[in-house]
Amino acid sequence: MAPDPSERPVVIPVADGVRLEGLFQAPPGPARGAALVLHPHPLYGGSMRNNVVEALRQAALAAGWAALRFNFRGVGGSTGQHDQGRGERDDALAAAAWLRSQAPGPLALMGYSFGARVATQAAAGLGGLAAGVLAAPALVLGNLGAWPENGGRLLILAGDRDQFTSLPGLADYAAGLGARAQLMTLKGADHFLNGWESELTALAREWLDQAALVNNM
Repeated sequence: MAPDPSERPVVIPVADGVRLEGLFQAPPGPARGAALVLHPHPLYGGSMRNNVVEALRQAALAAGWAALRFNFRGVGGSTGQHDQGRGERDDALAAAAWLRSQAPGPLALMGYSFGARVATQAAAGLGGLAAGVLAAPALVLGNLGAWPENGGRLLILAGDRDQFTSLPGLADYAAGLGARAQLMTLKGADHFLNGWESELTALAREWLDQAALVNNM
């Protein structure tokens, strides 16, 4: 998927010497927050140019938030090699630190599939998160990380035909967070969410709108 011409190419250094290729965009006016968007599994063609990543990025911009998407190590122009989620967690932390330096204020983590799992693994290392949006978390890859007490409210979106997750498993995860989490099931959608981009954007935008209001009260 071609990048938006209004996005700015960036390079983000990671502590272990990896350098990440990213695309950053700020809203026209003052940003209400900043959203980091994490892409699906690198070994199965995942990159920052994925359709769901683009839908989540559009949601952030529509809500008046700055947005950063990037390629995990070993993908596209990012150096290094795939690290089964361990190095990718470090990638997410480095990208979040870079994003906070560019757009101070509330921070949201947004991820799709593998990226959703990495988001939960990175969340504990990021203080003061405002919100999270997880699209089709791939539970076949393992359990999600614990969403931190100070992580803001978490929206989980998954299709009822998703081949790579478990709706009961996601329901249990959301229930464990109580009022801090909401699971929304997309009727008829599978894991790849083709054709659901507009709905994803609308739902994620509303979630970030609510997060911005809470964090600016």
